[in-house]
Amino acid sequence: MKDVYKNRYGEDIKESAVKRLYSVAVSIFAIGGMLGGFSGGMIATRFGRKGGLLLNNVLGIVGACLMGCTKIANSYEILFLGRFIIGVNCGLNTSLVPMYISEIAPLNLRGGLGTVNQLAVTVGLLVSQVLGIEQILGTRDRWPVLLGLAICPAILQLLLLPFCPESPRSDNPSVTVVRLSYFGYLLITKQREEEARKALRRLRASNQVEADIKEMRAEERAQHTEASISMTQLRCSPTLRAALVIGVVMQLSQQLSGINAVFYYSTDLFVSSELTEESAKFATIGIS
Repeated sequence: MKDVYKNRYGEDIKESAVKRLYSVAVSIFAIGGMLGGFSGGMIATRFGRKGGLLLNNVLGIVGACLMGCTKIANSYEILFLGRFIIGVNCGLNTSLVPMYISEIAPLNLRGGLGTVNQLAVTVGLLVSQVLGIEQILGTRDRWPVLLGLAICPAILQLLLLPFCPESPRSDNPSVTVVRLSYFGYLLITKQREEEARKALRRLRASNQVEADIKEMRAEERAQHTEASISMTQLRCSPTLRAALVIGVVMQLSQQLSGINAVFYYSTDLFVSSELTEESAKFATIGIS
């Protein structure tokens, strides 16, 4: 940032201005993530879970390319834009992936597979920090490669996701029961039970699909008896209020705990505590 500013304006940038620009580069990712998270439901309804994830990979590839080309383009604005787009990509993944996993997973594995997704997120954070040490990619010359590596998971998912089962989605998103998947669509909406059985056998790699058929039939009956409610009714309902409050408080406490500040600025915090810069980076890896 200092070099770009000097090349543009012929003078050194103030240290306070550098810190402001760096803060924008760091925080704009979280802003993009917030927008992506809020958009997840709309994208899932419009394109389905699998379709939404496939489209989201385009954002991942564009964002990674922008970040990787920042130094070549000699522009920190491109870094900001790339970080924002990658933030939107991550926000959408955060909302779409758990939906997709929970809706294709057998009932007895649903919780476990959801936990594996969270584990993968934290392992990804750890791997990125290991790659960011000076001995690997955390150098003056190689940092664009480090940021550009975000293209790898996007391309990998773009190649592999088409082979996965169809996107589970509800035909009527306003109802409470939303786990009517592609199989439920075949079974309930189209009344093509044999096709639904074939699709389930492929997904489960087993002929024992009667439990899934019964579960979807139960969901069909529940959908017909469940009335749709507005957000106001949801907030005012005594039976649903406790679950709503617990869900909201859990999400807010995670974000407002300051964990993002710890992740983004832990190296600086350790340096200010008189650790060497190299030791501070290893301490950050230890936190992860």
